[in-house]
Amino acid sequence: MKISLATSLHLSHAGVSPSSLPGDPLQMQSFVPIGLLSLKATADHAGLHSEIRINELNGLVNRGVISDNGHFYENLTDAILAPDDGLVGLMTDADSLHHTLIIADTIKRRSPETMVCLGGPAASPIGRSILERFPFIDFVVRGEGEITFSELIRSLDHERQFGGVRGLIWRDGDQAVENPERELVPDLDALPVPFFPGYEMEQDAALYLDVGRGCPFNCSFCATAPFWKRRYRMKSIGRITQEMTLVRNLYGRRHVNFSHDIFTCDRKWTHEFCDELIAADLGMTWTCSTRTDLIDRPLLDKMAAAGCTEMYYGIESGSQAGQAEIRKHLDLDESRKIVRSTAEAGIHPITGFIVGYPTETLETFGRTLEGFFEFLQIGGFRAHLFTLCPYHESALFEASPQVALKRAECFDLPLESAESLRTDELRQRYPIIFASSHRYVCPQVPDDLIAASEELSPKLVMLKSIWPLWLAYYESPLVWYRRWVGWIEDYNAKTRPATRWPHQCDPGDLLMFATEELDRLGAADSDFAELVRYEQLKLRAYSLKSAPATRSQSSGIQSKNTRVVKRSDYLSAPFSRDIHALLAGERSAGMPSQRWIVCFKNTRGDLSSIELSPMAMLLLGIVDEPKTVDELAGAFSAVTGSSSDKDRSLTNCTNLVHELIRHDLVEEVV
Repeated sequence: MKISLATSLHLSHAGVSPSSLPGDPLQMQSFVPIGLLSLKATADHAGLHSEIRINELNGLVNRGVISDNGHFYENLTDAILAPDDGLVGLMTDADSLHHTLIIADTIKRRSPETMVCLGGPAASPIGRSILERFPFIDFVVRGEGEITFSELIRSLDHERQFGGVRGLIWRDGDQAVENPERELVPDLDALPVPFFPGYEMEQDAALYLDVGRGCPFNCSFCATAPFWKRRYRMKSIGRITQEMTLVRNLYGRRHVNFSHDIFTCDRKWTHEFCDELIAADLGMTWTCSTRTDLIDRPLLDKMAAAGCTEMYYGIESGSQAGQAEIRKHLDLDESRKIVRSTAEAGIHPITGFIVGYPTETLETFGRTLEGFFEFLQIGGFRAHLFTLCPYHESALFEASPQVALKRAECFDLPLESAESLRTDELRQRYPIIFASSHRYVCPQVPDDLIAASEELSPKLVMLKSIWPLWLAYYESPLVWYRRWVGWIEDYNAKTRPATRWPHQCDPGDLLMFATEELDRLGAADSDFAELVRYEQLKLRAYSLKSAPATRSQSSGIQSKNTRVVKRSDYLSAPFSRDIHALLAGERSAGMPSQRWIVCFKNTRGDLSSIELSPMAMLLLGIVDEPKTVDELAGAFSAVTGSSSDKDRSLTNCTNLVHELIRHDLVEEVV
């Protein structure tokens, strides 16, 4: 039997803004589909001789293989469905379940004899409801899918009796039949290594290795623990290092993400794992997630030595009372210490906060917002502010299945109007099925405060230098936030009246708001004002082209006849305060003379900013075309009026050219 497996759609939210229009180019998050590769490996290991193809849809969209031209779902189906496919398996995730179901409907319409199966965390807890409402779905694999999916294939190949396949929900005529649950695999090492050759390993696709499954905790808002039945299991250290070595040797991967919510649940195991990695010296870096109460400074130091570069901590609530309410039970003072220690150990800490609980009050909302900014500053790297998603099987949702919901204002694919209308109608018709695209109604918090938080945190992090100075002008972050929400709602109504996201923004909108606030706050001549100007310069520089990937092999400036030319496009502006001191958290009393900040992109596309003297800036402005150092010295002297001492002028010019070459702004013409 021919089988096609396809990933769910994952939007790159950085590629969407409130200005996005229907039919704009789609930017997706491409990833290595480890789950589907594991399904194929298990089926092959079981001796099933089906031909299984794996389609990573997000990468195909990014490469232009699948286009958004008004026939998006037909184009997706073209990529997934081949003649004589007996079964199509579709991965599901909360954010894109509506898209997955429309894909399934299109597949069934095009090929009625092809069976359609869903699996993954979005479909698993509501499989019966999906089969009862959508006749184009034939199967849903619940929970851990490898063994269930293989047994489903065997049944399709032979007797087609599905009643004995544990963990399967299947269609018997018009009825949805839910078989008994399947026990979890006790030893994850018993599963075969994912079939990595089944996917064209794109180097920009995120790689999340499946190193363990399950969480023993009981946070009320989360569906991860119930999905894995609150069982915590890890692969063996040898198995994890085997998979790391495999992706390094075969695909040149030097960085992986460990897919597990609480990687350090067993601290003794984690110490042993790090010892093995240090001894093996694989030359690889990695990231993971855990809780702040399951780690300490000695373990952080060892993880850093073993190659850990980033750590995600879910803090969730900035209120100690809120911690008890959601059953997270973190000590926030201890969490602060751990996040600070993580940064000190050389690991980038990422913290996550959530607003929008049904019991949310303005006080808890404000405390969480305050925590977001505080932990962003403590960690110095990145923080997330999420709006609570109603997940099926979470204790919070299960306790109040008829809880009031409202449509979320999170970004979705900016599809052509007819396609977009189709997704909207589907979600409006079945709000409980698509609960994850809705949000809880919070009776004690205005709706606009919840809605405006949806996509805000990436922009706040992008401008993280300004918050310690800006927020000092307000009684609390909540006071700032309420002013901001009113401003962006009014701004969008005037400038983007057709937007689907009336409370969302671009980074430039935040800087425009900051500029308007300067006079009201009496801060027009302040460190804060200078940082706003600096961030505006950086934001404009993001549109610059990257420096050329190759550069001449400079032998150094050998003589006044050495020719040089500008290497990188740049933007610049003069500043009267020490910007680097401000970025380091120091106050600036101003400088005796102006210094210039120059922003440009390196060969990797990363934005760099450097400080130059007025003389270096003057020289940079006259090397658009190749010139000898002698010619530059002459032009430089003419502009500065220092032509009386040619030797000194040549020496000064040579030193400045060296400085610009060191900063990668100028290169020798060979």
